[in-house]
Amino acid sequence: MKKRKITALVMTLVLGTVAFSGCGKKETESKYKIYYVNEEQGEVLAESFVPSEETTQTMLEEMTEKLNKKNAEGHTLLPENIEIQSCVDDDGMIRVDFNQEYHDLNPVDEVLLRASIVKDYVQIPNIYLVTITAEGTPIVDSQGQEIGAMSLDSFLENTGKEIMAYQYKELNLYFTNEEGNQLIPEARQVYYNGNTPIEKVIVEQLLRGPGESGHYATLPSDTRIVGVSVADGIAYVNLGKQFVDEALSVDAQIPIYSIVNSLIDAGNVSQVQISINGDTSLLFKDKVDMNQLFQVNHELEKGGED
Repeated sequence: MKKRKITALVMTLVLGTVAFSGCGKKETESKYKIYYVNEEQGEVLAESFVPSEETTQTMLEEMTEKLNKKNAEGHTLLPENIEIQSCVDDDGMIRVDFNQEYHDLNPVDEVLLRASIVKDYVQIPNIYLVTITAEGTPIVDSQGQEIGAMSLDSFLENTGKEIMAYQYKELNLYFTNEEGNQLIPEARQVYYNGNTPIEKVIVEQLLRGPGESGHYATLPSDTRIVGVSVADGIAYVNLGKQFVDEALSVDAQIPIYSIVNSLIDAGNVSQVQISINGDTSLLFKDKVDMNQLFQVNHELEKGGED
C-alpha cells in the first residue's frame, strides 16, 4: 500500500493447513494452482494443477497448454477469443505474448486476467516476474504507460495465505446530506481481514450506510459487489445492476463520488473506474458518463473545493 499506512496488525489467526479456498488440503491435492478469470462473476478462480515434473521448462509448457486447451464446450480457461501465442523464460522473467484480441478486453477483465497470469507463472520454480505483450506489443495502462514486469506485489488482492491477518483502519466514508446534493465525510473505524482489499471493505461499508445523525445513504443497500480490484493506482469497482435500477433520490454525481472520494481518501489509488456487471457504456441517471476514470471531487464535499 502506497500512501497512508495501515495501523499495526492487532490480531493474527493461524489456521494450520487451511488452503486457498479455506478448506483443509487433501494429501493428494497439488500444491500448484491454475488461476483464471470467471467473466460472469468478475473474479479470479483457481483449480489444481499437477505437472508431470517440477522443472521450470516442463511446468511452463504444461501450464501454458492447460490455459489454452479447450474443454468439451470449446472454451478455455482464458477469456473468449484470447490465447497465449508464446511463453518464454528470460532468466527468471516470463515473457507471455497474447494474440491481438487481448487489446479488446474491457478494463476489468484485463486487470483480472493480468493478475491471474502473474499468479500462475510465478508459482514455477525460478520464475519471479512476468511481462505481457499482445502480438509482440507491450501492454499499457489506462494512461498509455507500458506496464512492464509484474510480480505478485503488483496487485492488491486476497493472497491465499494460511494466516488471516486482521487489521484496524480509520476510514473517511462519504455519505450525503438530507438534500442529496453534497458529500459529508464520516469517520469510521473498522477491523477487517487483511487478505481482503481495503477498497472492497470501503465499498461494503458504504453499502451499510451512515452511522451518524444528519448523514444519509448514497447507495442502494442491496447493491451486489461483483468485484473490486486494484492495479496501476486504479480501483476497478464492478457493481450489480441494483446500483442503477434502485438508485436513490440524490444528485447524479453523489453516488459516484461517494465511492470515488472514499476510495481515494484511503490512499492506495488516485483514480476509480465503476462498471455495472463489467459494462462502463452507461449514462448514470442520464447525466454521468460511466466510461471514464474518476478522480477525487472535493467540490461536492460540504464546504470543500478542488
